Amino acid sequence: MKAVVFDFDGTMLDTENLWYSETMNYLKETYNIDLPDEIYQQIIGTSEEPIITYMMEATDGKFDKEAFLTTVAEACHTGQQSLGFREGFEAFFQDVKAKGYKIGLATSSGYDWIESTLDRLGILADFETIQTADHVDKIKPHPALYKQAVNALGVKPAEAIAIEDSKNGAISAIQAGLRVYIVPNEATKTIAFPKEATVVSSFAEINLD
Repeated sequence: MKAVVFDFDGTMLDTENLWYSETMNYLKETYNIDLPDEIYQQIIGTSEEPIITYMMEATDGKFDKEAFLTTVAEACHTGQQSLGFREGFEAFFQDVKAKGYKIGLATSSGYDWIESTLDRLGILADFETIQTADHVDKIKPHPALYKQAVNALGVKPAEAIAIEDSKNGAISAIQAGLRVYIVPNEATKTIAFPKEATVVSSFAEINLD
């Protein structure tokens, strides 16, 4: 193994719970609709299209997609300013650095959201490549993000591991040929992950040796 490629939302920071609460609150307050968890789980690690499709049907086409996306995104951008790393992530990240692995990032989020947060947390310069939704035509579960990440790092897919929290992210990395470790959070812990991925309860369980 020569490289570690990280997912961002829900893996490094527990932004998934933030997105979940803001989404659920908005839909309840604006449309008096309780979104089923199985619909929300479909968007984790990818786009909001499953929610938009569900809400369009539930409101007979009256759902305001743009207002929803803008309002929730703004609330989450504000809320993430107070978030720190997930428990155990920083120690694991420092171990990755100490062992000399190449470090990359592959995320379905936009670059501006990622750059500002990594800069705030002081680890932006540690990434040799950052692949985001702005750099590909198709986001996770499509493998493009992970394929571009390993190419940019100059390693073969089999020489890299992906650190994920979601099913869509795991599928993306597996299809790209990486070995995958999943550290679920509260929003993803009940999801059935692909059998090819290794699910662990904490970052400390990932043995880089």
